[in-house]
Amino acid sequence: MEPKSQFSQFDQLKALAVVNIFETGQPFGEYAALTVLNDAAGISYGISQFTHRSGSLYSVVSLYLDNGGKIGRATLLGNLLRLRSATAAAIDSAANDRTLKNALRAAAVTQEMRAAQQQVAFKRYLGPAIDACFGNGFTLPLSLAVIYDSITHGSWEMIRDRVRLDRYRTSAASFEKRWITEYVKKRHAWLRGIPRLKTTSYRTAFFLAQIVAGNWTLDLPVTVHGFSLSIRNFPADITGNTASAAGPQSTANTANNSTVPSIAERKNAFPAQPSRPPKTAREELADVLAIYDRFESVIQTILTRTDSAKSLWTTVASTLWQTFWAIVSFVIGLPREVWLAVALIAAVLTLAYLYRQFALGRMREMQGLLFLTPAAGRQIEPAGKTNERH
Repeated sequence: MEPKSQFSQFDQLKALAVVNIFETGQPFGEYAALTVLNDAAGISYGISQFTHRSGSLYSVVSLYLDNGGKIGRATLLGNLLRLRSATAAAIDSAANDRTLKNALRAAAVTQEMRAAQQQVAFKRYLGPAIDACFGNGFTLPLSLAVIYDSITHGSWEMIRDRVRLDRYRTSAASFEKRWITEYVKKRHAWLRGIPRLKTTSYRTAFFLAQIVAGNWTLDLPVTVHGFSLSIRNFPADITGNTASAAGPQSTANTANNSTVPSIAERKNAFPAQPSRPPKTAREELADVLAIYDRFESVIQTILTRTDSAKSLWTTVASTLWQTFWAIVSFVIGLPREVWLAVALIAAVLTLAYLYRQFALGRMREMQGLLFLTPAAGRQIEPAGKTNERH
């Protein structure tokens, strides 16, 4: 069933193009693209890099054969059971089968294979991403791209369940941006923490950059993993009425193409730099307080370390001083009472100095509390604090 969509066809195409660049280096991929990944996924093929291990490659080949595809039919039909198996042995043997890989590349020129790739990409990846956005009330194109990329690349459900935000204490728009930001941060940390996936963290790095820039609508042009994506990268056969990997057009879109701007209408449709709304007084105050918090934290750290260093070196010096006098007294044969008295005096002086350092530290703490206490009847909300319950 086609998912309910609050996104225009062009928004879907932008999300599709971003993820395709991640996967193949091209905004709309190559139907014949084929590689063997080094992450045990086996053959990776087509516009959305359908892999053996995920089962998506089997789905594409099976649908191609059901559609009546003839090029490479005998080879693909003979390998169907092997492609259906996700065992390490089946994945490895298929990845090393040159005849199978050549058949896949050859079949990519046919309409049957292109239609199969488009349908599987929509059903397995973009469709569920649209459903996930719809179920959560997400409407921003960047949210769709983030979720679509996660479903395509993997880890969507696992990282999703790690995000804990209360949607009922904030507006829908604010919740969507906060949730997506938190999700991307967690996924970025997860990718960076796994050696075999660390090199793919450019995906989340791109999304974090768009979040920082405030480009929630994925305004073009944008640079995606070294590729400059602009409106001219969207060919007529993709933005027209023909089917695309973004899925079949709805009746509304077919009847009214206003959701997909024409080439003439799109020439100056998007500014080179995303525009941002002016900050409110509350946001500006939060920024100022955040800067103050960082500054105060640095100063307090310096003072604390300075006091600690003074106390440490005072203790060390005192110990060395007492040891020196003990050795001198022993060498020159002074009575025990004399060098014991000297050691006791040194110990008293050391304790007095350490107490002075402690008192100074307490005074700084009290002074800091007095400085941070708001005036009577006035409340200052900490920077970044909102009404949400974490």
